[in-house]
Amino acid sequence: MSKLAQLQADFQASIMDKHNDTFKKRIIDDAIVGADKRLSIYVDSYRLRIIEALSAAYPKLHMLLGDDLFDATARQYIDQYPSSYRNMRWVGNQMSQHLSNVLPQHPIASELATFEWALGLAFDAENAPILQLQDLAIIPPETWGDLRFEFHPAMQLLELQWNVVSVWQAINAEEIPPTPTQNNEPCLIWRSDLNSHYRSLDVQEFQAIQQVVSGGSFGDLCESLHETLEGAATQQAAEYLAGWLEAGVISKINT
Repeated sequence: MSKLAQLQADFQASIMDKHNDTFKKRIIDDAIVGADKRLSIYVDSYRLRIIEALSAAYPKLHMLLGDDLFDATARQYIDQYPSSYRNMRWVGNQMSQHLSNVLPQHPIASELATFEWALGLAFDAENAPILQLQDLAIIPPETWGDLRFEFHPAMQLLELQWNVVSVWQAINAEEIPPTPTQNNEPCLIWRSDLNSHYRSLDVQEFQAIQQVVSGGSFGDLCESLHETLEGAATQQAAEYLAGWLEAGVISKINT
């Protein structure tokens, strides 16, 4: 390693780990601005920039926790999960796990982070074709039972245990959020018209999407729904499929 490369590596190490004083030995230390002060300017700037990125990724979480708690939590996060990304967009990918560890008394905070991160992932997901209802019109009725569907990369299923959606909505509307309660409410997230969207699901539709995602055919879905809906199973399966197509969460048919 060249002297310049070593110097840069030592500088980075000291910035990312404030207890690493390897680079400080190379800094001019005087009575006006000492080595500690000079280095702390960069150490603080590095952390403030990441805190800003975390706030951008988790704006509603920031508002729920408040400035002081969010700042303290973010600083802990930076120390425990050093960034390995060149793109600041991804620096907060472990926030939900971090909140589970440091704020176990507030489990909704971790789930709110999961929800906000999923919204961001939906927005950033790769482009893919969107299957239209008219695309199914040319498929012979006798083959429908074997149809399998591939969902759009932006689609995500969240198995939320807390009333995260209503809390997020209240904060977004600048209202006082409801008291955190456990409600086991699954959620569907997707992208449409360059915006992230979401809606809560009942358990039946959640299980239906899970079955299709795992490779179940339209016929398999009808059979599963028949256990509880009997004669209305096919109609319900068709309504689910129509809703998914309208939302734009299905990319193609797999035969």
